[in-house]
Amino acid sequence: MAAMVILQQTVAGSLQGFRRLPDGLFPGFKSSSSSCRQRSSRFLRIPRPVHSSPREQGIGIEALQEVNSTTEKAASVAAETSYMMKLFNDAQQNMLFLNQQRLMAMEELQKVENDKKLLLAQLAQLEAENQAGLILDVPSLWSELLLRIDSMLVTGAVRVEQVSALRGLALARDAQAAKVFTKLLEKDDRELASGLLPLLNPKRKPGLHVVHICTEMAPLAGSGSLAIYITNLCQALFRRGHLVEVILPKYASLDLSAMESLYELEGDFYSYFGGDWYRNKIWTGTLSGVAVTLIDPLHPAGFFSQEHFYDYENDFERFTYFCRASLELLVKLGKQADILHLHNWQTAAVAPLFWDIFVHQGLGNTRLLFTCHDFKYQCLQEPHKLALCGLDPGKLNRPDRLQDNFEPHLTNLLKGGVVYSNKVTTVSPIYAADLLTREHGYGLDLTLNDHQHKFLGILNGLDESLWNPSQDAALPAKYTVENLSGKSICKTALQQRLGLPPADYSLPLVGCIGFEMSELELKLMRAALECTLGKSAQFVFVGRSKIPRIRAILEDMMQNPKDENAQVVINYDDALVHQVVAASDILICPAIFEQTGQLPLIGMRYGTVPVAREVRGITGSIIDVDDVRRDMSQATGFSFSTDKATDVTAALSRALDYLKHNHQAWTALIRNCMTKDWSWDATCVEAYEAAYQSILHV
Repeated sequence: MAAMVILQQTVAGSLQGFRRLPDGLFPGFKSSSSSCRQRSSRFLRIPRPVHSSPREQGIGIEALQEVNSTTEKAASVAAETSYMMKLFNDAQQNMLFLNQQRLMAMEELQKVENDKKLLLAQLAQLEAENQAGLILDVPSLWSELLLRIDSMLVTGAVRVEQVSALRGLALARDAQAAKVFTKLLEKDDRELASGLLPLLNPKRKPGLHVVHICTEMAPLAGSGSLAIYITNLCQALFRRGHLVEVILPKYASLDLSAMESLYELEGDFYSYFGGDWYRNKIWTGTLSGVAVTLIDPLHPAGFFSQEHFYDYENDFERFTYFCRASLELLVKLGKQADILHLHNWQTAAVAPLFWDIFVHQGLGNTRLLFTCHDFKYQCLQEPHKLALCGLDPGKLNRPDRLQDNFEPHLTNLLKGGVVYSNKVTTVSPIYAADLLTREHGYGLDLTLNDHQHKFLGILNGLDESLWNPSQDAALPAKYTVENLSGKSICKTALQQRLGLPPADYSLPLVGCIGFEMSELELKLMRAALECTLGKSAQFVFVGRSKIPRIRAILEDMMQNPKDENAQVVINYDDALVHQVVAASDILICPAIFEQTGQLPLIGMRYGTVPVAREVRGITGSIIDVDDVRRDMSQATGFSFSTDKATDVTAALSRALDYLKHNHQAWTALIRNCMTKDWSWDATCVEAYEAAYQSILHV
């Protein structure tokens, strides 16, 4: 009995906490409890003695019954133990299967999560492309718009006579209609109609497809003003409803953090160069709504794997390869842009390549606008190298084409951009006028005069995100045209910072900025300093120069100031430039041949009246006070027309006298300056739109 008790305790302990699983719980694993019960019944069949009775054996009936009972219990316990062990083994198998199923479920769940992430990425990409206008050729977009037009008619949001014109916008793949529709897609019919109906204005020009082929774009790749120019112009065009794209080389040093939905296109893309075809990787993404394509050549020379953008011995090869690859890409993708906008000599080769090779490959309606930001850089090269990108040297090395005007044994890529483009622009009207002269034409004055009918200057817009006194973090106090009190705080703070004698706010302060001083600009700056001190005013100069002699003179002026009311600072920093512009009453601009003409615009934006060069007969930024005395609401500053020091000091003297004797009129002049809209969204983008429109059907 003790043994039985111990056996029962052992079995009970081994099964403690075990829960019997119901039959059929796990598919593929059948419960064996039934078979276990069948086997238990056999253990209960105890054979009885045949030849002897209990009495014959000498055993009492009670003892025999006890033995039989004990035997039966032992057999029952053994059978039950066997059953439990079988059940336990089955449970283990079921648990193993459960773990396998759990692992499979986790793998499936991970796959679903990955698919979800991929789908979300694709949706984000489509949304970005939608914003950029990249899916204008997707039929579903226009089909849905056509259905919504039907809905707007049924709900009374539009009239019957308007429906046909609205459908025409969809059938014409109008870029502005796509922009409005994607923006108002979730709105009701009346709100959508209110956005679309203004597009039916007969005076409205349809949106254009403009592709910029260039070598810089802020903040992806930038070494100067070109990068900021590209970004600002593209965004201004995009805001006007145009489809805008940019093609750039994929430099190794690109800053890709600002791009959205960046991905590599699948498939092979080859371009011709040097008698062979080379594979390229193509990357696409968006930057503030503008579609950006990056071309990464897999040429063994590693054209864009260097640290810097320019100034390598093989620059001609690098950029002519890029020009050819850009056109190959447009043809491969079937993009029929209205305008290819080219920039500087690095993309000038696109123009002859376009007309000699690609115009008949689906680009017959495309036209070229070429902008040169600085005609000083032209790229002269031996004619035979034109064949590398597929051009014919014998055909192009002629005086009326790419042959340089002064070195006829060389070809001039910049000249090719001028000759072969439908329109040529530069970055200000004054700079354009100077380039037509022999003195300042950098050897291209003859070519520019021959093509003067297509040459014009467009004044760059002002970057409002960088130059805005109401938001400028560099200023000790911000201000607006409605509240100018912060300007006096800026003046006091600058005087303290530079060690100028504290003075009454009415004492004029003349600021002068020299980004890269030349000999002539140094002469004009020193004349302005003498004039300012002679008028009992204060003078602050901030600038620099790469020319050693000029740098030495500026250092001497900084260390040995001529007067306590004059300070020269050559430890250049952007914050100080902003502070000088904001604190000054007058901004003297000594740069005679500064291409973009930005300094006078910056001065006006900060309520600092500019004194700068203007060319008579050319519409620039400054309207001289003396030219509009009958309507002072138009005046914006004081101008001089020559590079003579006497003319500069005469204009500055007029400004200082006007400030001294006409305080009320001076305040009105400040307001005139600050209320002028020199942003990219104003006259600048309108001028480019007009330039594009002028060449569409030539």
